[in-house]
Amino acid sequence: MATLNQDDMKIMANTTSTQDTRALSLNGEWEFRQAGTELWHKATVPGCNFTDLMTAGLIDDPFYRDNESKLQWIEKEDWQYRKTVVLDDTFLSAPRIQLVAEGLDTFCDISINGQPLASTDNMFVGHRIDAKELLRIGENYIDITFRSPILETMPRYKAAGYAYPAENDKSEEKLSVYCRKAPCHFGWDWGPRFVTSGIWRNIAFESIGNTRIEDVYYRLISLDDAKATISFDVTLDDALPVNSQLEVTCKQIPGFTTTVTHSAFENNGTQIVLEIDEPKRWWPNGMGEAFLYHFVFEITSQQQTLNRYCQSIGLRTIEVINQPDDLGVSFFLQVNGHKVFMKGANYIPADSFLNRMSTERHATLMDSAVSANMNMLRVWGGGIYQDDAFYRLADEKGLLIWQDFMFACTLYPGDTAFLENVRREAEYNIKRLRNHACLALWCGNNEVDMAIKHWEWPEKFGYSEEVYAGLKQDYKALFDQLLPSMIEQFDSARFYMRSSPIGFWEEDADHIANHHFWGVWHGEQPFSEYQKRIPRFMSEYGFQSFPIESSFKKFTVPGDWDLHSDVLRVHQKHPRGNQLIHSYMDSEFLPPKNFQQLLYLSQVQQAEGLKLAFEAHRSAMPFCMGSLYWQLNDTWPAASWSGIDYYGKWKALHYQAKRSFAQHLLVVTETEDCVNVQGVNDSLHNLDANLELKVVDFRGNVLWSVANDVELTANSSERLFVLDKTELNGFAFEGVVLIASLTRGDVKLAQSNFYFVSHRTLALPKEEITLHAEIKEDMLYVTLSSTVLHRHVFVEAADLTANFSDNFFDLLAGEAKVISLPLTTTPLTVREQLTDAIKCQSLVDSYTG
Repeated sequence: MATLNQDDMKIMANTTSTQDTRALSLNGEWEFRQAGTELWHKATVPGCNFTDLMTAGLIDDPFYRDNESKLQWIEKEDWQYRKTVVLDDTFLSAPRIQLVAEGLDTFCDISINGQPLASTDNMFVGHRIDAKELLRIGENYIDITFRSPILETMPRYKAAGYAYPAENDKSEEKLSVYCRKAPCHFGWDWGPRFVTSGIWRNIAFESIGNTRIEDVYYRLISLDDAKATISFDVTLDDALPVNSQLEVTCKQIPGFTTTVTHSAFENNGTQIVLEIDEPKRWWPNGMGEAFLYHFVFEITSQQQTLNRYCQSIGLRTIEVINQPDDLGVSFFLQVNGHKVFMKGANYIPADSFLNRMSTERHATLMDSAVSANMNMLRVWGGGIYQDDAFYRLADEKGLLIWQDFMFACTLYPGDTAFLENVRREAEYNIKRLRNHACLALWCGNNEVDMAIKHWEWPEKFGYSEEVYAGLKQDYKALFDQLLPSMIEQFDSARFYMRSSPIGFWEEDADHIANHHFWGVWHGEQPFSEYQKRIPRFMSEYGFQSFPIESSFKKFTVPGDWDLHSDVLRVHQKHPRGNQLIHSYMDSEFLPPKNFQQLLYLSQVQQAEGLKLAFEAHRSAMPFCMGSLYWQLNDTWPAASWSGIDYYGKWKALHYQAKRSFAQHLLVVTETEDCVNVQGVNDSLHNLDANLELKVVDFRGNVLWSVANDVELTANSSERLFVLDKTELNGFAFEGVVLIASLTRGDVKLAQSNFYFVSHRTLALPKEEITLHAEIKEDMLYVTLSSTVLHRHVFVEAADLTANFSDNFFDLLAGEAKVISLPLTTTPLTVREQLTDAIKCQSLVDSYTG
């Protein structure tokens, strides 16, 4: 059986088939069966046992109603996959043939033509395995048996004599810590328990003639406006043939080419140092172009390309500044020499069944993040190291990535075998991701430091002092020794932190680095705490909502529409979730008149609550320099903290993020005596503009107004106006809105609508909204107007997956609001009925009276 050599593991994403190296994809149709049964069924690779069972009609949709609870037997079975592939003598004539498997989930035994080839035990590691000796001309039989993760790890649990504190693992035995597999597959407080097995990423045979480019490691040496100096460490998997050379080209550098001869290679490697005149920098979204240079490395001989490797790079500097200062301990990112406020969200696996995440689905979520003016996503440590397409898209779209290693919310083993497994995982993924312009930092784990100090694990799990001391020692071996040593060896210029957060909200340590603030929600504190608890960098916070009605219909039936129903309990993973949504709602809103309005109102509440956080964080810059909310997306349809539901529908939260993360922002806050207007300018240029404030009643009558010319300094937050509330004496606050707007010429840069009383106290008139819909080319345009103010107007074309340009907005009296929606993928038959099917409502429609 082959020994897997970590130094020879490299993904296929950067390589292409050439004369000397050819890839034969093994994706597509396979067969599978439950071990111990006779009948084989069709399978699809990449895939997993759950999706294959569903396609074969052997199980119902795992996401539908309460099916999750009926499918837990699958994790306890072994699953066998097989494929027949025909190879000709031309393919087999190559000196080497390797099986290249980018993702095997998780414990599996591979055989070819009845002979064992290799075994694997880590879904996060890709494999490149020499296979020629087992192959033959004609039909070849590949068999991969996936062993049950439950049965595989149970002996280790029994031998330990105690359970690890993996509280999100929804089983008594807490087996997830023993296997290097997505922790959230075992359950989480927003996701189901589906412990999958299967070939979840690409798989292929690759024939290699002489040598191949195994790795290209890019490093930036220096960068200024005049010149960039960069280096590439090129590693081959064998010696470069004497009669060949390495050629490097880049289309973005006119006339550039360089050739490296055989003599420049030492130990199958060489370093190439290049200078780029007048370099174009890579910038995060909102600051400039995310410019990429696309380099091609080719091994050539006699004008023939034997092997090709493509590598895109972005020229930028990134520093994470985490050090004591006059205000406490800082935490901020500096990009190309500029402090940058990070605006974004936490990203979880976007499907329980990872094989269903196509490049198109990744792109849709990335485009949604860009549309919401985000510049950073945090890849959270309880999921997976994301697909290559994810990071490539982040490079292209200017989205910085905070990258956790895949450890979250528990302690882990520290034995030699486990640490060696993690070492291979870390090396593979650091090498895979380190060249990406988007990669901003590495973080060892999610919340384990905080948990050790505040989650009372010894009391909950009955650990003796000796056992707990040993568990903490294992923790240090993993996160203080192993992972930082891997970063130092393979990506030394990148920032590494052991655990997030560094400062703990339980200790009121808002002046210390980054925080996860859960006083709102878990701590049941009011939303107003967001305005008081402002840290140096907020990397987690959030509040739940439900999907909207049109999404609910896709995974439930109307008979399930009761928060106490068995079906909805399955789709609410937080033990107090529904109770918390209701308790917060009771204090701010009038009771919703039916279940559909409860869904709508939950989204309004979530958006309004986090609006306070968004604006508090941004207006506190430079003390606070980041706001990443929990969470961007969903892994299945459910009640959750997401701003985008599983089906891709933007919730009210995502629309609010788009408004609150805009480059220019006005923040209006109230004290007992005055109203303050703060201006935020994220651009790198000073801004001269006009600030107008006016108090308007709900029928559009202007009761008070003032206008001033203002200047906003580049990359800053400044107080622009203080209004003495005595000027507003006599106004009926339940019937007026303060409108703050920032304009430059005819362009409105920002607007903020401020209400003086709670939603339940607003005296909203109940009058119709006039709606006109029309289709021009591939766009749907909807124009809305009313003679009175409407709060949180929601417009829906229920059968469309695309999202409107704006939604859940305030429609001011006398205002004509135009929103749009792309129809490029909408069939003509649907378009014909569309203009008559648009529906809208506002807050006043959510309650009786």
